[in-house]
Amino acid sequence: MSQDQEIVSKFWNLFGEGKFAEAGKLMDRESIVHWPNTREVFRGRDRFVSVNEKYPGTWVISLEKLMSINDIVVSVVKVESPDQIQSCYATSFFTIENGLIMEIVEYWSDNGEPPQWRIEAGLSERY
Repeated sequence: MSQDQEIVSKFWNLFGEGKFAEAGKLMDRESIVHWPNTREVFRGRDRFVSVNEKYPGTWVISLEKLMSINDIVVSVVKVESPDQIQSCYATSFFTIENGLIMEIVEYWSDNGEPPQWRIEAGLSERY
C-alpha cells in the first residue's frame, strides 16, 4: 500500500469511528471537497469537518476498494446505519500533496432494490 493510500485508509477509519476532527488533520487547511450529486463544494477542511459532525445519525463505514490511478487515490466505501436499514456507497477521488489531502471528489449513491421490470425479465441476479 502506498503512502497516499495509507492516508486515505486512515481517513476512512477515523470517519468510521466518528473522529471527524482527527480525520480533518489529514487534510490541508485549504482543501476542497466536491459532492457532484448535490452540486456542493466545501472550501476548507473546517467546513467539511463541520458538515460531517452535524450530519444526523451514526454510520458504519467499510472500505471496499482502494487503488491508485496516476496521482489520484480512488476509494469505494459502503456506509450503513448500525441497524443496516439504510446504506449507500461513496466513490471518492483523492488528490494528495505533501502528505495531506488537497481535494476530494465524492459520488454518493443510495442502495436499493432493482426495478420490477428487470426482476420480471430475469436479467440480473441479486447478491
